[in-house]
Amino acid sequence: MTEPISSLAVAYCNCMDDVKHRLFHMNRILSGYSPMGHEGLDGEVVFLLMRKSLEQIAFSSLIAHRDAYSQIHEDFAKTWRVKGLLERIRAIHPAFYPKPVSFPAVDTGRVKHLLDVTEGYLTQDEFAFLYDACSEVLHTWNPYRPGPRVVNTQRPMAEWVQRIQRLLDLHYIQLAGEEGVWVVQMQHPEDGKVHAFPASPH
Repeated sequence: MTEPISSLAVAYCNCMDDVKHRLFHMNRILSGYSPMGHEGLDGEVVFLLMRKSLEQIAFSSLIAHRDAYSQIHEDFAKTWRVKGLLERIRAIHPAFYPKPVSFPAVDTGRVKHLLDVTEGYLTQDEFAFLYDACSEVLHTWNPYRPGPRVVNTQRPMAEWVQRIQRLLDLHYIQLAGEEGVWVVQMQHPEDGKVHAFPASPH
């Protein structure tokens, strides 16, 4: 039996809420707060929070496309390799990735036609790169490994956080096999919580 869309949307919002909290704490650390009292250890915390944020984004995609995914892959409850998971979802539904949008500058009070965000957000290619970069920090460096002990992130971590926020602040998910979308707002003005709304893609 297909699970009601409302319960899937709630589960999706719970994942997004987790991501939001992790981004908040990353921003605190990157702004100077030192939870570990040690710059190197604080950096490791940031990388761990970043990797887990990316994992939550990936698993939120599994939630949104669970019915279509489970028809092909019965192991959906045991899947944990994020890159393999995204490749599977992409094969089922190429347009699975969150689509960042924004509200028009002028609020007419009528039906809102959302505007596409075209730059400044975390792309799918950047997602894969950042995930791999964060993975390097999860393990202790081999003392015999040649070269400097530096992780190339290409951008400052604070900028990566901003790009994820730009991706998720207001976005929609095109559901596999359906015409409707979920519009997801990370900071609803009434209660500050994550909300998802069914909408027409047109």
